[in-house]
Amino acid sequence: MKLGWFGALMILLVGAVIGTLLGQVVGMLLPGGAAHNLFFKGVSIGLKEPLHLDLSVLQVIFGITLSVNPLTLVGLLLAIYLVVKFWK
Repeated sequence: MKLGWFGALMILLVGAVIGTLLGQVVGMLLPGGAAHNLFFKGVSIGLKEPLHLDLSVLQVIFGITLSVNPLTLVGLLLAIYLVVKFWK
């Protein structure tokens, strides 16, 4: 199977999303505490407040936040494995 750049990016994105969702499910099953917070909330990386660029005629708002938990990394590693296996 031929896998292009777009397909590889989609596989990585789907792997991260599935891993994040699984991490949230595991977090809901754990009792409150550090492990619950690690899986359920994860670690947020990115801009806390959006960056506003006002040029009078055009207003642009930039913002990105990644929420990562341990199973997000597992999903990404599995997706990377699949991309490497099917990349030709």
